[in-house]
Amino acid sequence: MIEILESLLGGIFFFLIPGISWCFLIFRKERLDVLEFLCLSIALSISLSTLSVFFLNALIGLKITRINVVIVVSALTVIPVIIRLLEQKITYDFEQRRED
Repeated sequence: MIEILESLLGGIFFFLIPGISWCFLIFRKERLDVLEFLCLSIALSISLSTLSVFFLNALIGLKITRINVVIVVSALTVIPVIIRLLEQKITYDFEQRRED
């Protein structure tokens, strides 16, 4: 039972979560319906996660283990969030200076 739950959560973490964060960053101005957004998220997750792990393996010799994959996928998920927060802070600072 634990293995099934672990596989399900791992699949969602690997095949959905990074794509959702990148889709929110890339398509924030456009209105996408739910099915389109979900398909783009899955496609982005599969390509980004797989290619990142394989390129890190080929370039720096990073072994493909569960911990390394979790770290890489977590970084892929957090990077667009940080970019979005920095953009909002820059926009907020710019608007504050313009009002002064």
